[in-house]
Amino acid sequence: MYRRPSRELVFITGVHGFLGQHVVRMFLDESRADLVLSSRQDKLLFAGVEDEQRIASYQQLDLTDRAAVRSAIQSLKPDVIVNCAAFVDVDRAESERETAWRTNTSAVEYLIESARKTEARIIHISTDFVFDGTKTPYSENAAPNPLNYYGRTKLASENALRSSGIHHCILRAPLLYGLEELHWKNIAMRVYDSLQKKKQFAAFTDIQVTPTLIDDLAFAVTRATELRKHGIYHIGGPEMVSRYEFAVRIAKHFRLDESLVVPITSEGHAAVRPKKSAFVTLKAQTELSLRLAGIDQGLEVTYRNLKDIVSPSRQIVYS
Repeated sequence: MYRRPSRELVFITGVHGFLGQHVVRMFLDESRADLVLSSRQDKLLFAGVEDEQRIASYQQLDLTDRAAVRSAIQSLKPDVIVNCAAFVDVDRAESERETAWRTNTSAVEYLIESARKTEARIIHISTDFVFDGTKTPYSENAAPNPLNYYGRTKLASENALRSSGIHHCILRAPLLYGLEELHWKNIAMRVYDSLQKKKQFAAFTDIQVTPTLIDDLAFAVTRATELRKHGIYHIGGPEMVSRYEFAVRIAKHFRLDESLVVPITSEGHAAVRPKKSAFVTLKAQTELSLRLAGIDQGLEVTYRNLKDIVSPSRQIVYS
C-alpha cells in the first residue's frame, strides 16, 4: 500500500462503536496521519468520511481471530494501532464471560503479538471499572481492584500491554456520553430516545460517577498518538453526580420531561459496580493539553450536535 512517508499510518479498530466514530473524526480534524479503519462489519456504515483522502482503506476484521489480526497488521504495517473495540455491556459480561474475555483481553494479546513484529505502538482504552470505588479520586498509579468481570477483562488487557515490552499508552475513562450516529447506546442518547417517546428511563441513585464527554476522550487519544505518549492517563469529567442526577440533567438540557427519569438502586443487577468513581486528571490535562468539559457544557454541545444530524426515521420531536 502506498503512503506518503511524511505521515504516520494509524490503524483504528472498532470504528463503528461510540468511541470509534469520534476517534476517526478527531483524527481527521486534528491530525495529519493516514488512517486505516476496521470493524466486524463488511462495510463502513457511518457517513461523511468515504471521500476523505487520508483514509487509506477500510478493513473488515474480527479481533478475536488471531490469524486474521496477524495477517492484517503484517500486511498494512501501521505505525500505530488505536484499539477502540471492546465488549462494554457490564451486566452481560457476567454471563457471557468467554465472549467478554476474547473481545477485551485475547484480542489485545493478538494485537500485541502483531505490533511486536511490526514495531507498531498501541493506544488502548480502558475503564474506571478496574477500581473498586472505595478510594476516589484515583491517580494513574493507584492499585486496581475490579469488582466485576468486565473490569477484570479490562485490567487483564492492561497487564498484557504493561508486560509486553512494546510502546503503549492506556487511557482510562469513566461514564462516556455524547452524540452517537449509530446504535444510540450511550446514556445521553438512551435518555433522549426514551423521553422523547414519552417512556420512562430508570437510573441508579446509589452510583456516583464523573460523566466524560466523548469528544474529550477522542481528543486525548489523538494527542497521545501524536505525542507518542507512553503509560497510563486518566481522562474523566470534573463533576461527580449520581447516574440519576445525570439523567435528570440530560432531560433538562434536551428540553424533555425530567419526571420520566425514575430513580432505582443498583441492587440485584448482575454486575457489582463501584459506588463512586472519580479520577485525578492533572497528568492528562498537563501533558495532553486537555480541557475537560463540565456536564452543562458537554450536554449543550451534545444537544446542538444532535439537532444537526438527527433523521426523521428516529421520530425525534424538538421542543
